[in-house]
Amino acid sequence: MKEKGDVPNLPPEFNPIIPLRDDSPQREFPIKALPPILREMVIGIAETTGTDPAMAATSILSAISYCFTSRYRMQGKADHSEPPMIYSFIVAEPSERKSPVVKFIKKPFVDFELKYNQEHAEEFHKIEAMKKKLLFEADKLEKEESKDVDQIAKLKTQAEQMGDVGKRRITVEDITPESLIQLMGKNKSLLMISDEAGMLGNFTGRYSNNNIPNMDMILKAWSGESFFCDRATKESIQISNPCLSISLAGQPYLWDSMISNSVFRNSGLLARFFYCFPKSKVGTRRYDSKSIDPIVVDNYNRLIDILLTRKFNAKPTEEKFLKFDETAQQDFTDYYNNYIEKIQLTEFVNCKDWGGKYHGQILRLCCIIHCVKCTIEGKCPEDVLVDVNTLCNAIDIADYYKEQAIYAFSIGSVDNEILRAEKALEIIRAKQIREGFQSALLKKCRNKIFPEPDDFYKALKLLEEYGYVAFDERETGNHKSAIYVFVNPKVFEDTADHS
Repeated sequence: MKEKGDVPNLPPEFNPIIPLRDDSPQREFPIKALPPILREMVIGIAETTGTDPAMAATSILSAISYCFTSRYRMQGKADHSEPPMIYSFIVAEPSERKSPVVKFIKKPFVDFELKYNQEHAEEFHKIEAMKKKLLFEADKLEKEESKDVDQIAKLKTQAEQMGDVGKRRITVEDITPESLIQLMGKNKSLLMISDEAGMLGNFTGRYSNNNIPNMDMILKAWSGESFFCDRATKESIQISNPCLSISLAGQPYLWDSMISNSVFRNSGLLARFFYCFPKSKVGTRRYDSKSIDPIVVDNYNRLIDILLTRKFNAKPTEEKFLKFDETAQQDFTDYYNNYIEKIQLTEFVNCKDWGGKYHGQILRLCCIIHCVKCTIEGKCPEDVLVDVNTLCNAIDIADYYKEQAIYAFSIGSVDNEILRAEKALEIIRAKQIREGFQSALLKKCRNKIFPEPDDFYKALKLLEEYGYVAFDERETGNHKSAIYVFVNPKVFEDTADHS
């Protein structure tokens, strides 16, 4: 033990730094696998916002999947097909410019919704008036005790077949389960797009009187499974093919809370998402970054306008099945048999539920990529077989999300000790604390995550084990021993490498 004043000029040797969590995936998003127009828009958004292209690519895939919902399905084999709905969740810190990225992608959907409702306002009123007239006539016959029950039934049936009239909705944000059900009943398909993923907490019973989770719609709308809602105090709701596409972004703490929430984990909801942990460019961004070429934005906006116009003008018929050509069919079958099934017990060991849907996600991506390509080329998607090139593009993109999912579920199991150590390290970095007695560091690092001093000291001990700090036992003025802490200089050299 060193005597008071016997302070060495150099700190003790540090252990090699070991990351507190697994390193985030290093693979770049395969931008070239995206169809033209989408590819250029993703690159443009990434350049002007100074963000990882994966962020824009993830959001744009979910958003554009909405354009094909209720219209197409991708067939893997005779008795297995997948709809195009994509659920995605971007996990990034507050300073990562999630909002500007989502805004670029969302804008043409919001613009189309506004324009469509304005152009069809008179039509909506006419239909509403006709519906009321039919119901009024039926009600009048009933009050007159008419014996013409066939006519009464005919009038009511005609009114019901008009369905719900009024303004159409495309996008939704902060919404409750009950409101989602109502809007889905009227619109059949929706796009949930927001830079605030916290609204998912609404589905765990946050605002319900009995705190009972209400996940049915958000679970069934991923696969287009029929939804029935019978309530004693409300009118029954039946939706034959609800379709929901989701593009959300949120901070890391939201993912930590979601993965530890038994409702989310056990319901299978988390297994339905593509995850994106974009690489941070904070500290290297420039204000004079290249703006998006107006032609690129115009091409993207026009593509969305064309797709939405076709979707809204399409007659309510059964979904059309897209099929592989002979070579692509054999390649997909071989890929599943020789690779996908084999990694279920290895790479997917910590996320088996996500891995079980992996081949289906590839089919969904095939559907989206094929439909976009055909639209750009002026062809009907159902008239063209899905080729090997499209399958390879889908596999490249799916492989990126496979790595992201494996990482997401691995960090989701982090215990409280690691979380406290991360917070202590975050404060040490922010305040540039280089050294000091353990008790002095406690005062500088006060935080609600350390309710007791011992919680902070345990966090420091863990940081010592991982090489972030080193301890030196010293004697204080009252002849008692105390721990003196040295922070590893490498902690301040490259934050991104060790956090």
